[in-house]
Amino acid sequence: MKPYIKYILCFISMTLMLTGCSLTSSLLEEEPIENKAYLEIGRHLAVNNTNESLILCDYKEALAGDGLYYASWRIGDTEPYENSDSDTAELYDAQLYLLLEEFTNSEKAQENMDAWLDRGKSNYEISDEEEITCNGQTYLMITYTFKNENSPYARGVSAFAVHDRLAVCAELTGQEDFTEDLEAILTGFLENCTYNTD
Repeated sequence: MKPYIKYILCFISMTLMLTGCSLTSSLLEEEPIENKAYLEIGRHLAVNNTNESLILCDYKEALAGDGLYYASWRIGDTEPYENSDSDTAELYDAQLYLLLEEFTNSEKAQENMDAWLDRGKSNYEISDEEEITCNGQTYLMITYTFKNENSPYARGVSAFAVHDRLAVCAELTGQEDFTEDLEAILTGFLENCTYNTD
């Protein structure tokens, strides 16, 4: 992987981990995206979103030449949010982020997934960690609150997996007053993710 791509991936990952992720969507988004219930992420992952409250709000293939894909879905209406650096972004009641990267072998995919997981564990107050299986794929799921007091989101749940040569991270974060079950929403989403390898 080219050095600048590693930098971009690190930037995206750190934004996901440190800012409640909504800023990532704002930083990457160039124009409004059509909401789709079915979305192919690269060549190896298909998402069939059956949750009508999860609205697709971003999908990027800009780094696809290097095997990196990013998509996000929102729940609720948008409101403006300004962080401590005076950057503005759109903020939702909750937001789901999916980061997928393709590697040349499963060992590299595992190393990358482990790095994402370690970063998450160091930046969140973890309350639970468990292995789950959704639609035949095993994930490590962590439940947490945010250490960063400047984050617009209060709590979240993330799932990490390796499928063959793919590293995957799905993260769902919610504001303080968002009362729905984050784990149930993310699990339902993952149950409708189908992997294929060639």
